[in-house]
Amino acid sequence: MQPDTSKPVAELESVSKIYGDVIAVDDMNLAIAPGEFLSFLGPSGCGKTTALRMLAGFETPTVGTVRIDGQDMSGQEAYRRPVNMVFQSYALFPHLTVGGNIGYGLKQQRPKLDKATISEKVARALDVVRLSGFADRRIWEMSGGQQQRVALARAIVNEPKLLLLDEPLAALDRKLRKEMQIELQDLQRQLGITFVLVTHDQEEALSLSDRICVMREGRIVQIGTPQQLYDSPKSRYVADFVGTSNFFDGKIQSTSGTTAAIALGDGLTYNARLSGPVQPGDTACLSIRPEQIHIRRVESDGAIPGRILNRIFLGEHTEYLIRSETLGNIAVLAPRQSDQGLGDLSTNDNVWLQWASEAALILEND
Repeated sequence: MQPDTSKPVAELESVSKIYGDVIAVDDMNLAIAPGEFLSFLGPSGCGKTTALRMLAGFETPTVGTVRIDGQDMSGQEAYRRPVNMVFQSYALFPHLTVGGNIGYGLKQQRPKLDKATISEKVARALDVVRLSGFADRRIWEMSGGQQQRVALARAIVNEPKLLLLDEPLAALDRKLRKEMQIELQDLQRQLGITFVLVTHDQEEALSLSDRICVMREGRIVQIGTPQQLYDSPKSRYVADFVGTSNFFDGKIQSTSGTTAAIALGDGLTYNARLSGPVQPGDTACLSIRPEQIHIRRVESDGAIPGRILNRIFLGEHTEYLIRSETLGNIAVLAPRQSDQGLGDLSTNDNVWLQWASEAALILEND
């Protein structure tokens, strides 16, 4: 979806969080649209969890304003906010049943809900996460994936405006994590609740999100759809964090509209798209995704000679590491069909590499 932020469900306005000499979040401005799936993506210590905790009410901004549904949340305790949070550890009560965990928050509501209403809401939440009939099970009898669903059911049973997810899939194995990513996305679409996810896993952010906020040192350095961030990163940092890329340092030779020519270490000049304004003489880097590079058996115009250092067969594609004497190591990802057409390539084979000018991007070398 393309989020409509004209009437945001939540806002961070000029928000900063400072711990002594450490600026955890630095002047963040963000509007979160109703019904969107937004992710904070970045390395440890970039401020993404602090931003999430300020939305939840577990942290108070040093400066700035947090609004939810148009209301200033200053001084509003976490339990009074129309927000629920799913933690990485799930934070389930081991002494309670599945139904007891899910209904715990409902029992704290004032005015009190009657038992029949609570039971009905718990049953509905269990049905949504596909755990109907598990209400009387003990938490320790549930698998990791089932416990994750219980945590989700507990979070959605109160019908929050915002559902905050703090790396909820990190403890799961790869296969189960993939399955839960699909379930999480289906659940968000089914409920229409705004989801805000914190993750350091780029694949998770790309597969789940409507928009991604890439963070660095407490700031959002770029925000956009997964495709925008992957195809048109604004800096080397974003290109390196969202996906995998090859980077070659060079100097701008000339510019023409949205393209430029850059001279690399091999002495040759390459044309590429521009991610931002540059001038002739500027230093910059050329970024090319591994899947955009084609391997050739024979030389052709503009192709770069190289030698295969490593080949890893991964079923649907093959990953190559190829050494160019002038540009260094180059990662190439060949889909199965393309790889089969090359015959039996192996380590130490000499090959030629080529890419289209529109596949390459000139980035700020940060």
